[in-house]
Amino acid sequence: MSFCVDLVSEDSFYENITLGVTKLLESDPRICNVSVERRSPCDRVALSTWEQRHSAVLPEDVRNFYASTDGFQLTWHYKYSGDEILPVGSIRVNSLNELCLSPALKDLLDFSMTRQSSGPRPVLNTKSKVFELDSCRTIGKVCLIYTGGSWSVWLATREGGWGWLADSFTLYFRMALVHLGLPGWQATFANLPLIPWAEQLFLLLAPHLLEKVDQENNTVAVGNETGLNHIDPNIFKTSARHHKTTRQANQ
Repeated sequence: MSFCVDLVSEDSFYENITLGVTKLLESDPRICNVSVERRSPCDRVALSTWEQRHSAVLPEDVRNFYASTDGFQLTWHYKYSGDEILPVGSIRVNSLNELCLSPALKDLLDFSMTRQSSGPRPVLNTKSKVFELDSCRTIGKVCLIYTGGSWSVWLATREGGWGWLADSFTLYFRMALVHLGLPGWQATFANLPLIPWAEQLFLLLAPHLLEKVDQENNTVAVGNETGLNHIDPNIFKTSARHHKTTRQANQ
């Protein structure tokens, strides 16, 4: 009995959901060690248990994502010189167990409630649900938020501010791919300056992403895609069915 997903279909799945970004990165001689971590899908029991524990029904695209892969991690390194190769790029989505209101995130939310902010911010109340999608390095936390009857993705910053990122998980995931996982790309949507060395990488690898962001529509993130395709939300659903079929065939 085997529960391993066929390697060919697994490679095809990750190639599909990354929209060819891995090949794009590998084609640049300054970039090396491009890696996508392979993860098993979550079964229905795990998903239902999560929803019962957190008293929340996951949006369909998030549920289908976790039914295809238990989180996501893409990383790459940059060759600063012949002898200096450093880890730079990262696109991460927490595993299902890590999709929670962590103590660090709760502290950040409590802090943000005490800060005056003139920018956009989610309207949180006792019925709201906030879950951590990614730690976002030293900037803050990327949050999946349910409030007012709908889900959206926000950046909660260490300074107590907020930055609206997307009105769905699928759109946020595509934004991360478009930005190649460059360090702190989410900061531009919270009116925060980029880390100086990260800004240099933007200038070298994706200067078009430094154009002024349309905060209302996030047009830089989703408009100037330089040939990248849109993510079809059904890719997660199709892959989940395929994983199940493959696993049954291998038993």
